Amino acid sequence: MIERAQPTPRESEILVVEGYVAEIKVDQGHLIICDGFPSEGSGREIHFPRGKCAIDRLVVRAPAGVITIGALDWCNRMGISVAIVGSDSRLINCLIPDAPHDGPIKRKQAIAGATDFGVDLCRWLLRRKFSSQIETLFALASITVDKINAKISANPSPEILVKALGEEIRFCEAALSTCNTLDGFLALEGTAAKSYWRFLTGRALPWPLWTQKRIPAHWRAICARDTGSRSQVRDARDPFNAILNYSYTLLEVEARIACVAHGLDPDLGLLHVDDRLRESFIFDFVEPLRAKVDLSALELISKAGLRPYMFHELRDGVVRLDPDFAKSLAQNLMPKMRGPAMDLASQYVTQLRKVEIPYRLQRFGGKRSTLAPEAVSAANCGYCQQPLHKKCLKFCGRRCYLRHTVEIRQPIKAAQAKLSEMRAQGLSPGHGGRAAEIRGAKIAASNRRRLGEKRARRRQQEAK
Repeated sequence: MIERAQPTPRESEILVVEGYVAEIKVDQGHLIICDGFPSEGSGREIHFPRGKCAIDRLVVRAPAGVITIGALDWCNRMGISVAIVGSDSRLINCLIPDAPHDGPIKRKQAIAGATDFGVDLCRWLLRRKFSSQIETLFALASITVDKINAKISANPSPEILVKALGEEIRFCEAALSTCNTLDGFLALEGTAAKSYWRFLTGRALPWPLWTQKRIPAHWRAICARDTGSRSQVRDARDPFNAILNYSYTLLEVEARIACVAHGLDPDLGLLHVDDRLRESFIFDFVEPLRAKVDLSALELISKAGLRPYMFHELRDGVVRLDPDFAKSLAQNLMPKMRGPAMDLASQYVTQLRKVEIPYRLQRFGGKRSTLAPEAVSAANCGYCQQPLHKKCLKFCGRRCYLRHTVEIRQPIKAAQAKLSEMRAQGLSPGHGGRAAEIRGAKIAASNRRRLGEKRARRRQQEAK
């Protein structure tokens, strides 16, 4: 039996589609989503009209189903991103509505990798990653002890351990200033990762006591991330790494959306070398955000706890997430990732604005410029004060313009102050003064028109 349902408040922004009979189509202008498991009595059908569609992320985890071209066009026009995720938490495809393109940013992004500025960008990304790892360690210290009840009898106190590991990561962060090669950056990143995971590995997970005899022993605590090939890391053998695999996929979706929104090219990576089968910059972009995802995932499971029905163990030992648990993860984690991803993309674009490119074929005002580059350089952004890439611009982009409007110009507060001042003088723009004269003139004109029409009708009746 298929139940016609309405989206819940949590589903107002993110909707997860599950089930073997998933169908996404458009009928009479409505987006219709059918999913669930009808054989188990959990099928549903949701209708979204254009005027009242609040979702902006559609995550499809169904192993089989249909998405019509009309549905994709409907989602594109409504600004809804569609992410198709496999059962192994692998992102199959992500369909993002087109955003304004920024050719100069992509050109600077490509040039930066071949200049010394690319080294500065690598340092900037890794510093953010190391700082995020340190913040996460101190935040996880209390969560691990107070809420997850970790067994730490054989280890030093969490405060002492966190301080020691934090110093190791800070040492790697300080060494970035003297590092100039990709191998050196990757070595420092690996050293910091070992220190970070040394704190997490072996910490108990929040399983109830009655589950201890029903789950494998290696499920009870956090296991280290595998260091093998990409496919080996994807096939998690324990629940926590299965959660991280799916959470990192959700983070990748938000990273792609943020890159498209800011005009960044997903292929032009720095720390991840160019690959025909990989969008390298996306994996550069998510590195500073992984620790935040770890913290959010641990906070979520520490509040809700873990149960055996949340996971499925395949015959080869690979762990998969239950559809209901995967849906809960997406609806809780994706809203938390959206803001940090957008902020990181905006800051990365700000860093790219500093790259100077000698345009050999550039023209100004239809004529070839004979001035020096300093003479035709643009002004600074009105909000972040970073150099602009065009002389006619006032802001780096829409984000800086909106922040300048809300935080500095504040037109609403100025209008409210003006309105209060007029009311203090006995004037109200809605009831008196010039507004009353205009309103009275309109009413008088309407009355004259209606009177003229009435007289014309009377004359026509008398003529008959």
